[in-house]
Amino acid sequence: MKYKYYKDNIDYNNIDLSYFQYDEKLSDNQTESIASKPYSYWKSVFKTLVKKKLFMLIVIILIIFIILSLSIARNEVPVPLDRPNKTPATWSNEHWFGLGVMGEDLWNKIWIGTRKTLQFSLTISSIEICLGIIIGLIWGFYSRLDILFIEVIRFLSLIPSLILWLLVIFIFGGKATMPILIGAISITSWIGISSVIRVQTILIRNSEYNIASKVLGSSGFKIMKENILPKILPIVVQTISFSIPSAIALDSTLSYYNFGFINNVIYECSLGSILNDSLMWSSLWKTYPNLLIFPVLFTSGLSFLIFVVGKVISDSLDPKLHR
Repeated sequence: MKYKYYKDNIDYNNIDLSYFQYDEKLSDNQTESIASKPYSYWKSVFKTLVKKKLFMLIVIILIIFIILSLSIARNEVPVPLDRPNKTPATWSNEHWFGLGVMGEDLWNKIWIGTRKTLQFSLTISSIEICLGIIIGLIWGFYSRLDILFIEVIRFLSLIPSLILWLLVIFIFGGKATMPILIGAISITSWIGISSVIRVQTILIRNSEYNIASKVLGSSGFKIMKENILPKILPIVVQTISFSIPSAIALDSTLSYYNFGFINNVIYECSLGSILNDSLMWSSLWKTYPNLLIFPVLFTSGLSFLIFVVGKVISDSLDPKLHR
């Protein structure tokens, strides 16, 4: 017996098949799949970045900037002992950035200082980011450890950062070398990033897919690595975009207070020490503005380029913007 099903006055048993066309080229598997382009997360991120012309221009400028800092005045010292002129001078065809306070070529000195500042900033930021991500994930995922981390952060926050850094410097002989200063700053630098990641982890740790992973026997490390970290990756990258400029500014601040890692201005320098040398002479930079203009431009320009690159990458990591 043949039944007739009616819906909206349509007899589905007597539909005219001429309205349909059978494609013999498609297999049974293809007819059951959605005919759309395959989605790849990282390919979509890359395509989103490439489409932004301003971002690509800034990346090219930043790459050129880093290459120049690694190549210019590679085997030279900031202040050569043999100097034709012992006093500062404004810019000229021979000295593009002019001469520094001791008659040194400011062009070479700034590139040497940029190289040193980048080394210091990238090291500080790498330690800060690694510790912040690891501690923040553990702190947010395991609620029973909440009191422990809160008490540790409270103890570290009671001591002003500058006093804590000076204490570490005096414990290790009273000389602020780069390894000692990096170790001192790293004691508290992770607190800000870990707090941000902890909050984001708490917000998504009880999501349905994380609960399902727990039920299926996934370890906490695997859930944090494969479920939580990719979800909060835009927040992590955006936080990183602030950490490197902050480390560059920290170099300038410590040098201004004479607690920088540059101890011999003849054989080594940083952007912070160059600024400090210019400001030590109360009115010299007013007569020779190149002593202050070019170090400030390099410091602020480098920070701005890194911040913009990190901000755009952070936005591109959001899958909602891919389609």
